[in-house]
Amino acid sequence: MEYNELGIGNKINMLRVKDALGRRTKPKQYVSQLLDIDIVKKIAKISMPIENRIIVPLEIDDIYRIVIYTSNGLFQCMAKILKRYKENNLYVLDIQFVGKLEKYQRRQYYRLLCDMVVEHRAQTEEEIALRDRILFDNFESEEEKQECMNQLYNMKFTWKKGHVIDISGGGIRFSSPIGYEIGSTIFLTIAAKELGTEPYNVSLKIIQSYKKEFAGEDSYDIRGEFEDINNVMRENLIKFIFDEQRKRIKK
Repeated sequence: MEYNELGIGNKINMLRVKDALGRRTKPKQYVSQLLDIDIVKKIAKISMPIENRIIVPLEIDDIYRIVIYTSNGLFQCMAKILKRYKENNLYVLDIQFVGKLEKYQRRQYYRLLCDMVVEHRAQTEEEIALRDRILFDNFESEEEKQECMNQLYNMKFTWKKGHVIDISGGGIRFSSPIGYEIGSTIFLTIAAKELGTEPYNVSLKIIQSYKKEFAGEDSYDIRGEFEDINNVMRENLIKFIFDEQRKRIKK
């Protein structure tokens, strides 16, 4: 989508992800509205958010992930706070759009914008071979099978950290220092403290992986679908998402 398709008055959801020094911050969501836009410079004027009837003067240079509600659907991108000021008795912000403006899909499951840590890794060829042997029970004896299981259990893996962009009962989108091949399957561990449960260890099928236009430690955008999540895990995840959404609406 091109920026010139945005319209004055479009509602905007904003989720803070980094401060002016590039450090990750505690997620905080605000609601705003598009007042004007310079398509060439990719700079927009938006209303300053209001929380509990109090105007919130967002910090200059902080980075936000924004979702824009348009007549053609929802779109998202990153944005940087450039300036805050008062104009015609209205408190406003100038923001700089960063990167691509993408379609924000509403799918079978509601996607929650959030920012929490995940760990992820690709499967090695040796690991795949061992798992296939166990899956198809390709052994001549129980001892050989046990040896294969021990070998798999004792394998050492290198995990990478990523940061969730959005999550649903069906899948997840996160930023990563590395990319993955579309169609491949990786392993993902979702941090327990955000969900209040045991860690979620799931397989994820990659459906989108591309390098972002702007530099940073998490330079890849990854989207995937959960492959082996059980009903209890999925129901707990959906409950967490809707509980979190209700909290935000209440605030």
